[in-house]
Amino acid sequence: MVCTDMDWDETYFRIINPLLQITILSVLIYWLLTSLEKISAAVKLRGLAIALLLIVFAALAARLAGLHALNWLLQHAISFSAIILAIIFQPEVRRLFTRMGGILGGQVAGDNAQIIDQLVAAVEYMGARRIGALIIIQRNDRLDDYIQAQPLDAQITTKLLCTIFWKDSPLHDGALIISQGRIAAAGVILPLTENFAFKDLSGTRHRAGIGISEDTDAMAILVSEETGIISLADRGKFTRNLSGDDLRIVLNRTFGRDKGST
Repeated sequence: MVCTDMDWDETYFRIINPLLQITILSVLIYWLLTSLEKISAAVKLRGLAIALLLIVFAALAARLAGLHALNWLLQHAISFSAIILAIIFQPEVRRLFTRMGGILGGQVAGDNAQIIDQLVAAVEYMGARRIGALIIIQRNDRLDDYIQAQPLDAQITTKLLCTIFWKDSPLHDGALIISQGRIAAAGVILPLTENFAFKDLSGTRHRAGIGISEDTDAMAILVSEETGIISLADRGKFTRNLSGDDLRIVLNRTFGRDKGST
């Protein structure tokens, strides 16, 4: 049986053409999602600007090649831009709304020198004994949602901090939040960082500390349960191998008597 040109055209438009478009779209979507996971917001924004220029040329090429579905998608890409931006910049949008809660000013300062002394002593004690800990210090960005999940109101003392993170304590696996110069919550579950640079970081405690420092302006003090190493997460930056003196210098510089509240 001889295959005519009409049979080939019908086969192309009914089977080959749709399969080709589905394949192209699947590859593009998969590549886009995997690529965006690894890059920062600034690179995403620059990439989107370039993508808008490429969409125009791609739409023309798809029209000439008879790829109607792909052409339709490219032509309507601008209409879907708001949804696309919301998906791509979801972490950044979440941080924006979280930080909006802290716009109305700072907190009343307490006796920060005494609080810092108690904090450093507790962290040094837990580090020497490899007691894992995650202490979050609130600044201006509100942490009300996390505090209300596991509320507590107690004075900051070395003994209490160590007791909360003791391995047999029911609260030791979560984070402790300090607000207004007092312990405001304990046993809190925090969001983990989505930064690709920390994908190999072991333990959820450290990734949670980095995550809250990315989402808010809070500072996270961490003690490793495996090594006893003291670390600090602040505004998405992670610093390891701090001594007690190093931690004291950072806390005094950030939360000194005239620098706001712990």
